[in-house]
Amino acid sequence: MEPKPQMLSKPQITSSNSPEYRHRLADISARACLSDPLNMLFQAERLGSMSKVTIEAIYDASLYRIESKVKSGSLIVEADNFAAVACWEPPGAVRLKYDVEELKKLEKERPVYAGFIRDIETARNRFWGEDQKCWQLSLMARDPLRTSKGAVRAIIEPYVQRAKDEKMPLWCVAGNERARDVYAYFGFKVINVIVSGKEQVKTWCMVCNWPVE
Repeated sequence: MEPKPQMLSKPQITSSNSPEYRHRLADISARACLSDPLNMLFQAERLGSMSKVTIEAIYDASLYRIESKVKSGSLIVEADNFAAVACWEPPGAVRLKYDVEELKKLEKERPVYAGFIRDIETARNRFWGEDQKCWQLSLMARDPLRTSKGAVRAIIEPYVQRAKDEKMPLWCVAGNERARDVYAYFGFKVINVIVSGKEQVKTWCMVCNWPVE
């Protein structure tokens, strides 16, 4: 009698917006994205071109962003004890947007980042309008020190399926080619490419389940 093949266990998934989860998401994002051109571009503009971009600087920026998103209704989801972690914004979350005066002030202080924000909003509004509700993948990172299989799938695939069950589209912005290709594997398609700074750093606006199935 032939032995039965062993079934690979799926990574355990948990969700929480606790301070520990916010810290872990910011920490993993900082370590995973330290050398990403987009992060380096924004942090160099914020800190000064002569300053060295550090994990601590990216951690602080990531945590600030995460805190804001959690307050607006986002969810932090991790798989296999933080082998991979993501921030998902459900359709009912409050979208955080700069008003006209805030954006003008930001343009004076950080013109490259302000232009990026404008371009993202323009791409989104041109594609499906300002009021379209959707699931949004805001942050996703895999711990570079972990080799857990299936962790990224565990924090993306169920939410893609959930959005389809709810008849909702999904939106994300990929900050590097690796992330773009991962999202494409789960059904996201590029609808716009944004180019930032004199370095011509590319960012990919992507959607999934559109038109809605």
